[in-house]
Amino acid sequence: MYTISDIITDIDRGCMANNMIEDRFSYRIIFFINEGNKGIKRYVDTSYSDLRKSLESIIRNYLSLENNIVIAETTVLKDGKCVCLQSKSYSFSLEEYFRRIKGESRTSNGNIMYDRCAVR
Repeated sequence: MYTISDIITDIDRGCMANNMIEDRFSYRIIFFINEGNKGIKRYVDTSYSDLRKSLESIIRNYLSLENNIVIAETTVLKDGKCVCLQSKSYSFSLEEYFRRIKGESRTSNGNIMYDRCAVR
C-alpha cells in the first residue's frame, strides 16, 4: 500500500534526475478513476508547494468503496517537452486498506497472510 509521501518522494527523485528547480514549474497530476470495467481519466494542475494538498484532494474526493484511484503520472513542461517525474503509477483502494486493517495481506505469490499488521 502506497502513501502520498511515497509519490512525492518519487516526484522529487524525478526532479533531481531532470536537474529541475521544483518550484519553477507547473505540475500536472494525471489520474484514473476505475470502477468495474470503466475508467475515467482526469488531471489536476498544481504548483510544487501544493502537490501534497492536490494528491490528498484527489484521493479524498474520488476514492470510494466501489472504485479505485490510480495516480498514473505527474508531468511538467521543460524546454517545450513533457517530462514524466514518476517512475511508476500508484494505486489506491479502500478494499486493500480494509484488508490490511483486518490483518490480512496478500503475499507476492497470492497467499493471504493473517495477523500481520505494521505498527508505526
